[in-house]
Amino acid sequence: MQVPDKLFINGTIYTMDKENRIVQALAVEGDTITAIGSDEEILKLKSVNTEVIDLKGRTVIPGLIDSHAHILWTGVSEVDGEMFIPQSIDELLNYVREMTSTLPDGEWIHLKNVYPTRLKEHRYPTVEELDRVSPSHPVFVDGAYAGQANSCARKVVGLSGGTPSLNAISLIKKHIREPLYDIEDYKRGIQNIQREYNKLGITSIVDGISNEIGVKAAGKLCNEGELSVRLTFTKVVGSKETAIDEMARFENIIDMPYKWGRLAFMKILIDGGILTGTSYMRRPYQDTLGMFGMEEGFRGIANHDTESVMGFIDAAYKSGYQMTAHCIGDGALDILLNGYQRYQDMEDIRDRRFSIIHGDFTDDKALDIIKDLNLILLFQPAWHFKDAAILKEVLDEETFSYFLPYSKYVDKGIYGAAGSDHMVKYDPLLSQNPYHPFWALYNMVTGNTIEGEPIGEMWKISREDALRFYTIGGAYATFDENIKGTLEPGKLADFAVLSDNYFTCPEKNIPQITSLLTVVGGVCVYCDREEY
Repeated sequence: MQVPDKLFINGTIYTMDKENRIVQALAVEGDTITAIGSDEEILKLKSVNTEVIDLKGRTVIPGLIDSHAHILWTGVSEVDGEMFIPQSIDELLNYVREMTSTLPDGEWIHLKNVYPTRLKEHRYPTVEELDRVSPSHPVFVDGAYAGQANSCARKVVGLSGGTPSLNAISLIKKHIREPLYDIEDYKRGIQNIQREYNKLGITSIVDGISNEIGVKAAGKLCNEGELSVRLTFTKVVGSKETAIDEMARFENIIDMPYKWGRLAFMKILIDGGILTGTSYMRRPYQDTLGMFGMEEGFRGIANHDTESVMGFIDAAYKSGYQMTAHCIGDGALDILLNGYQRYQDMEDIRDRRFSIIHGDFTDDKALDIIKDLNLILLFQPAWHFKDAAILKEVLDEETFSYFLPYSKYVDKGIYGAAGSDHMVKYDPLLSQNPYHPFWALYNMVTGNTIEGEPIGEMWKISREDALRFYTIGGAYATFDENIKGTLEPGKLADFAVLSDNYFTCPEKNIPQITSLLTVVGGVCVYCDREEY
């Protein structure tokens, strides 16, 4: 055995391995764990040059893996200052009013990542409300798949009528000048947000939609020794005919070691978003609140049918990448699963770990198909935590009954990995979407929402099962279970020393847990100076 560089002793180390071993100490050589055991066993490995770190009895867990976040988008979202996201229509209107006093007439006011489910009034502002505060500036309240525009904006783009359609939204965005960020901006942005991730014990991220300049920036940080989260990239492809070439070109821009960053997923977007009432459902929305401003019988949007999906699956299969799809509604899930099943009749995909991003609504039939095909479910507890109470009001009872049924994932042996879908802002709770992993774990363990309301208690799971969705589940989703996800000899030394014992503290204390010391590849990337 090599002489270790570092010994971490006097801890309560939950390895999360198959035997669920809890040990006191571990040894690290370079970026790899070389031994685990008791203090006495590990201290025998000490040499004159070995650094010994006292964990002070603290709880240690494997580094957390967010299986779906947008680190590249998020990094630049506040690289020039805090991004405003309103919590109510009054806040939104006051912000627009202030902006009109500083911008020249005709300048666009663009409020990104605003969703009616997250506004106190549970609706978008009306055209009239926006017109009162901004008669001379075009305003667009942007929820990605839906939004609201004032009269000035509608006039600029030649739009009339009610809520802008998806085609109209695309037209509106063509008129809006987005900030242009260079590689240095992306480097600073990644450094900013990875620091926030590390504070919460997050050591790996699956980036949900990767862009070329962000990937290049991450590569430069890695080669400069400044990257502190491991990255898995995702390429959204435009057509099944060009998908293989698109992936090959994207692969060529990645300049970092495999264990720090690689391209894994070929992605398409099948439907819209549940936060704007555009996810594609089997049954119509029951929007009696008027939150989404939709016509009666509306089921959401579908960008692909099964035949289309199969073309992309074929491209992923032949090029060796993992097929995945943004797929929120149960109607969209039917389209994707039909595609996977029909392709399975031609080629065996069960060892390819193809996946579903979101998959918020999974009944027993869908889960049985997911299990049979060995598909990976990349789900986000943040949407239950933040939105369950209001979604219960706009979905029929049967549909809501299988909204994020965590315990069914466990009982059926579904391969799943938890994540956040973090898109913008650095704050772990005010961001869209909140990325605080211990709030997500609390939600899975209790069924409680942000208001403390127990919704979905029947689906709650044990603390151990919940944590597995953030550790070994995330590693398995990217074929990385042999190098991370548990704390064992031969695996990367990625772990977090927690402020409280996640496994034994009162449930109400779980959301307050942070990391006191985060280690990635044997290197301390975050340290609470009062503790270590």
